[in-house]
Amino acid sequence: MDLSQVAPSSVAKRIHQCIPRKDARLIQVIIDQTADPSGSKLEISGNHIGAWLPNGLFLTSGGVDKGKNNTAIILPQNCDLTAKRINNAFYQELGIETSVIITDSDGRIDKKGANQIAVGLYGLNGLRINKEAGTAETLCDLLAAAGGLVMGQRGINIPLACIHGLEYDQNIDSGIGDTVN
Repeated sequence: MDLSQVAPSSVAKRIHQCIPRKDARLIQVIIDQTADPSGSKLEISGNHIGAWLPNGLFLTSGGVDKGKNNTAIILPQNCDLTAKRINNAFYQELGIETSVIITDSDGRIDKKGANQIAVGLYGLNGLRINKEAGTAETLCDLLAAAGGLVMGQRGINIPLACIHGLEYDQNIDSGIGDTVN
């Protein structure tokens, strides 16, 4: 997204006063990702902005990254649909049925650095339930973090990791929303 085409609202300008390291236009893009122009879906702590997205996920900067040349990089509008399209492309091009997880880096205010989390999925249950223990693991986040070890973070630019050998429940009806409280 070209930041020169973004006009910051009064809400974005007010937040920029608190966090001057963040461009007001970038803050506006974060607000736009929440689909709530009031800014009420943002949580600000120190120099950090977190945002609640319409799909129920809470992400650092709403999943928005500052790009090169006055741009912002945003997540697809529907990451589950994007995962399905990638799955279909793999099948068309390679004849391979697979599951796909769309990931994003996410930081925490209490830790330095970031890790990969799932923001969209297709072909698998995002949760792995242990009925005997009455617990659940967010399988999609575990796999996202494992992929992040290979893909790296900023500047590495490895867009894809393949994980194989794991047994899991395939499910084309599951989405990232099934993992959200």
